[in-house]
Amino acid sequence: MVSWEYPTTKETLYSCEVPTAPIRLTTIVEADAKLKPMANIEYLDLQINPVGCPVGKYGLLCHKTCICKNGARCHGFNGACKCPPGWNGVACDIPKQDVSITTTPSDPRDIYISANVTFHCKTHHVDVVYLSVILPNKAEKVGFGVNETGFVVPNIQPTNNGPYTCQVRDTRGNTLNTTFVLKVTNCAPDTKGARCDEVCGCLQGASCDRWAGCVCPPGWTGTRCQTKCPHGTYGQDCAMNCACQNGATCDKNDGRCECEAGWYGMDCSKPCNNGRFGWRCRQICACKNNATCSNVDGSCACVTPWTGRDCDQWQTSRDEPLLESLVPLGSLVLLVAIVMTILYKTGILACSAPDTGDEDKILFELRRMEQDLAQSLQPGWLGRWEKKIRHLTPGPLIGEGMFGLVRKGNLRTPEGELAVAAKTARVEDSQSYRDFYREAAILVAVHQQRDGDCRESNIVRLVGLITKSAEKYILLEYAPKGDLLGFLRRIINVNEDGLLGSLLGYAVHIARALQELERLRIAHRDVAARNVLITADDVAKLADFGLARDVYAANQYVRCNRPGVDELLPLKWMALESIETGEYTCQSDVWSFGVLLWEITTLGKDPCYDGRMQLSFLQMVGILRQGIRLEKPPGCPEDLYRLMRSCWRDVADSRPTPEEIVERLLQLRRALLPHDVIEMETVV
Repeated sequence: MVSWEYPTTKETLYSCEVPTAPIRLTTIVEADAKLKPMANIEYLDLQINPVGCPVGKYGLLCHKTCICKNGARCHGFNGACKCPPGWNGVACDIPKQDVSITTTPSDPRDIYISANVTFHCKTHHVDVVYLSVILPNKAEKVGFGVNETGFVVPNIQPTNNGPYTCQVRDTRGNTLNTTFVLKVTNCAPDTKGARCDEVCGCLQGASCDRWAGCVCPPGWTGTRCQTKCPHGTYGQDCAMNCACQNGATCDKNDGRCECEAGWYGMDCSKPCNNGRFGWRCRQICACKNNATCSNVDGSCACVTPWTGRDCDQWQTSRDEPLLESLVPLGSLVLLVAIVMTILYKTGILACSAPDTGDEDKILFELRRMEQDLAQSLQPGWLGRWEKKIRHLTPGPLIGEGMFGLVRKGNLRTPEGELAVAAKTARVEDSQSYRDFYREAAILVAVHQQRDGDCRESNIVRLVGLITKSAEKYILLEYAPKGDLLGFLRRIINVNEDGLLGSLLGYAVHIARALQELERLRIAHRDVAARNVLITADDVAKLADFGLARDVYAANQYVRCNRPGVDELLPLKWMALESIETGEYTCQSDVWSFGVLLWEITTLGKDPCYDGRMQLSFLQMVGILRQGIRLEKPPGCPEDLYRLMRSCWRDVADSRPTPEEIVERLLQLRRALLPHDVIEMETVV
């Protein structure tokens, strides 16, 4: 680390620039005092500690004198005075009728739930008739002929929050007032919980959040921050993956790499330059006669005919007869290559069995994620759905996200042109690659299961796959009415009779889709109104099995902070066990379905827990563990909200099954809609 202090009386501008190219250090390593390159520096820490001017001084060089009076504060750069209550003017030397309110403690950040706070009301240059204090509950405390008063609020609770107003009437009949808004939401240090009666006991200097508990500093995890980050992770909540290579040690705080012998660079991916080896590449190789030197330990790989530790000893060759045997062998290899080329060009080898390498690779990835899904796929599942890229005519863009696009397109089929939704992904991104093939595999598995079944499915219909081209597509049926979330938010006549009963028809459709997935033992992972499509026949279909997190607004998804996982997740739709452990089941989909019911009832509002729109993983877990759930929407029938709450039970097995949900929703619809309306609707 380098630091310096440079006092001056001149106005001088200093600037620091970090070079784009690595900084090369040199040091003397030989007796002839020649400078040899040693290492590269590829990152730089810059710490700046600004120091303000002394009291009564201001300006760039603190050489000007403040003119402020009566305890006014002086701006450090331009000398402007910030007057205290009761004073006015450029120098704060003109009396002003005023009233002020202050608190003890004076810093609002030091006022906690269950603590005491004292309010001080004071008049300045006023002939007082009476001084009153108006509390948030409209109660009033009045003092006659006094210039100041104080009162204590003991054992502060959220019910004490609100405006506290000091009001004064003078002898001329004028009224002055000022207000302090008390908004206490935090517990005292090292306490948490709804009543702030639980002890955090955080270690490593961690802060204590009222709902989430200990918020660990970088490099630590655990309920009390007692555990160092697991191997391969670092940073806040151990959410970052170490990039260190070749056995390097990763700093748990900032992820910097301590390279092993023979390597250097930010991620220790660069071997020592030729002629050097060892820790930080400080040692010089002794290999001779064009031998290759190991960057790790300096051992020499000799070239013929040299041998010995430093490749400086001549070895007599006894391998001349080998040449005689290699000549006929080379001729044979050349002959075989010529024959294979002729066979390929004549088409004999061109019609061999299709390559199953891609399918095997994808199955391997799927087994890592979901064993049941991989086992449900029949051999050749990918090839049977393959379409030709030349038969697809991509049209306008109808969806766009971080990793993929959705276009309306036309597919040429033997029956004619077919409108499709063509989903694509940039498969060079590993997460997008997995999501793409996971969605394809689920849709194939669902359609395999339904072969010969004439009933319509409530899962979006798969038309085909295009995987043999550079740009890969999943081809789905086109839903002209768009997604359910947009449909809900476009509703104008919110007071229409039977509106809720009609909308619950879509919920019945999605519950039946969950029944299908339950039979296949497949979890959707993102059941939400934005992932439901409405067809031309007014049927709701569940979609977006893999790419949903990439094609919608970022505020609905939160970056995962579990070690070794880097993906965006729909936090406010996720079950408690999914947030805590990353476990997804059909029961966790039921939790998400409960949130979808809440979306339908509120006509597409964003879920809001405890009055907060944005929550971290730890905060969400803390809130759900406290038993806090989404509030009952206005106008929501009690039976419907009871169904939502049953979907949000802590114990997954105690939640209703999709079959039970369908039955309860049908009962609710019968109570909300006339019988003839239900009979006329499309049955799916």
